[in-house]
Amino acid sequence: MSDPDRRRDRQYLSGEKKRPEAYRSANANESHERHTNGCGCGCGRDRSLRPTRRQVLGAAAAGITASTFSLGAAADQDDTYTIVHDLHSHSDVGDVGEANIARYQTLIQEHIADRDDALFVTTGDELGSSLISFFTEGQHKVDFMNDMGITAAGVGNHDFDYGIDATFEKFENSEFPWITSNLKTPDGEQLPDTEPYHVVDADGIRVGIFNVVLRGFHNITNYPDDYVQEDPVERAAEMTEYLYEEEDCDSVVLSSHVNHETHYEIAAAVDGLDAIFGSHSHITFDDADSHENTVISEIGYAYAHLGVMTLDSDGNLVDWQRIDLDEEIDPDPEFKQRLEELHEEIDEQVSQPAGRTAYELDAWGGTNYSRESHMGNLITDAMLDYYEEADVAFQNAGGIRTNDTYGPGELTVEDILSINPFDNEIVLFEAEGWRIRSALGELGLVDVEEESSRIDALPDATFGAQQGQQVAGIQYEWSGHEEPAVHEVYVDGEPLQDDETYTVATTDYIKDIASGYEAFHEIPEEDVIAESGTRYGPAVVEYLTEQGVVEPAIEGRILRVDEVVGAESGLEVDGEAGTVTMRFETPEHALGIYPDTFTAITEHLGGSPVRARDVAVDDDEILVTFDRNQLLTLSTGPGDVSLRVFGGFDPDSEAYGYEDEDGDLRELPVSAGYEYFVMKGTVEDSEGRLGLDDEPADVDQDDNGDADDDGDDDDADDATDEEDDTDGENEDDDADDVNADDPADDPEEAAGLEVPGFGPLAALAGVGGAGTYAYLRLGDEEDDVE
Repeated sequence: MSDPDRRRDRQYLSGEKKRPEAYRSANANESHERHTNGCGCGCGRDRSLRPTRRQVLGAAAAGITASTFSLGAAADQDDTYTIVHDLHSHSDVGDVGEANIARYQTLIQEHIADRDDALFVTTGDELGSSLISFFTEGQHKVDFMNDMGITAAGVGNHDFDYGIDATFEKFENSEFPWITSNLKTPDGEQLPDTEPYHVVDADGIRVGIFNVVLRGFHNITNYPDDYVQEDPVERAAEMTEYLYEEEDCDSVVLSSHVNHETHYEIAAAVDGLDAIFGSHSHITFDDADSHENTVISEIGYAYAHLGVMTLDSDGNLVDWQRIDLDEEIDPDPEFKQRLEELHEEIDEQVSQPAGRTAYELDAWGGTNYSRESHMGNLITDAMLDYYEEADVAFQNAGGIRTNDTYGPGELTVEDILSINPFDNEIVLFEAEGWRIRSALGELGLVDVEEESSRIDALPDATFGAQQGQQVAGIQYEWSGHEEPAVHEVYVDGEPLQDDETYTVATTDYIKDIASGYEAFHEIPEEDVIAESGTRYGPAVVEYLTEQGVVEPAIEGRILRVDEVVGAESGLEVDGEAGTVTMRFETPEHALGIYPDTFTAITEHLGGSPVRARDVAVDDDEILVTFDRNQLLTLSTGPGDVSLRVFGGFDPDSEAYGYEDEDGDLRELPVSAGYEYFVMKGTVEDSEGRLGLDDEPADVDQDDNGDADDDGDDDDADDATDEEDDTDGENEDDDADDVNADDPADDPEEAAGLEVPGFGPLAALAGVGGAGTYAYLRLGDEEDDVE
């Protein structure tokens, strides 16, 4: 914000800070600094399923175990030096009793204390954004780091989360050197209180250390537009040559904050660079890698792992360890006391309840980057509530943090601010329909030098096809094959009109900075209706407090489409049985289908998609049968409706032919958020009411009770009753049984809601391969199980 004192205002916790009673005039505010969140960087994502050409483990957050991987015995210690790395904590200090900065301190000191040949180097992302930094803007982390024996600290994007002035203040307060080699002031000068490189004598070996950050830095952090970023590969080459020739270094290493893939680009382009350590990508190596004679070491995120790498004076790798922290490591006593005191201070402010949720809320990055989520719906619903005049709302997936789940049950202020930790205020502005379509991911609509899409498309998408955001007020279809594509889009049940003006509620980060939203960046100030002065985290707290209980149901806002298939016969109504059967072509590149994932939906939000009661294969057709009365609930909106059926199928990887960076066939679907591809078939409503009679059929309930389940929320009160278990634990749920008879086994079923299999069913069954589905192999109707 332009007013630094406003960022330190704590009134948002007490609820005293409310939305403006009236919109500001169009010219009310001068331009001001914007604030970051994690969208573009992707660090909210869980990368445990990331396929790479290297031996790479999952994200550090996937688990903390005690293990050490080593290359073998070290060489003569008189001719070697050791680099210990790397923190990358996003300003978090960890919880008492778990892997935390106090245990990390113990381990670090074991490797660097009283050693002239050992360096401790951090790699960036230390000042933001965590729950605690929400209050301190990162100063608490600097206080710890000043006592950790840091040789040099590289810079990362989250070090600018609270604005350039706050960053410079933390640099000034640091008792160790910050290094950044490719970030400069508008005049091309070094950033205040940083160094372009750092040279250290490691027991007779002269080591040069430099740091570069990833490309597109302006789009993922609150780094001002007029400040300079130089290309990381070009700058790495210049720094390596300079450190050898001008600083007479024996060895040169890079404290990195670039993407995993860029490490290999740097290694190939830069002669003489001995090692690259760190990463922007949260990758955890099983073994050190070597590419073009450069050692590469990535050990994940925060306090799960510590990297210990030993090189000789010629830069050759002698030994490499990844030490995994566990509870057997004794915490440093002083750090432990400070950690406890810090948590006590924060807990007093955030431990109070904010409200309750009827559903489990998923803050896992793999979910929110891939598909509609209960958590994303809660956040965007809160934005629509904040500005009641808003038509639509957007939240980038990277702004939803923690990689954890919450509820059903009570939510505290701490829960919400941990999930939504960034210093981004909610804003309201007008945008034409084509700008909204661009923000959803369609390319070619904005005339800018560097246009990007929220949709990651195969074959180049490392994490598979995914769309990277959450929305409210919108229903849209997307696909990610060859290039990003946006198909049908509806706002309030009506097709999006490119030349019509809509009112958008989102964050100032999305409005002005985040990649993929270039169409919003161009909107002039006079079209900004209001700047709230309220961060999106406290706004969600306020929404929860006002609602008491929230039920952010899955409505079919975000619809993935991999194959569009034709409807051969349309609707076939059997009044006595009360069913409707639709005939669809089988997807061209399908090996089989998942019958329990098929659902029907229309363009009208506010209801719930209807799950198919039976799916069968007849030669090259798929017969999808629905309860007639349930379909009637989908056709209650104004005017004609378009009935669409979505269902999961097993993609033929060879037929699609997508290859990885080494030319090897990619095993689909690749994405952490999907276990299958999704087909779509459409039945146009030419007669209104889907061609069905208005009167419900007199139908006996089937074994699962599907036939007379009209979607009413008969059991919703049970999920929010004060007598319910408030800790959200549901240990007895059979997550694998997606068709369980007992609706209490499923939060959505407990609230009387239907669930689309292309999204939430994946969550219930355990995204990432843990779930099981009925499987029907095409051409073999009897092959029915997985």
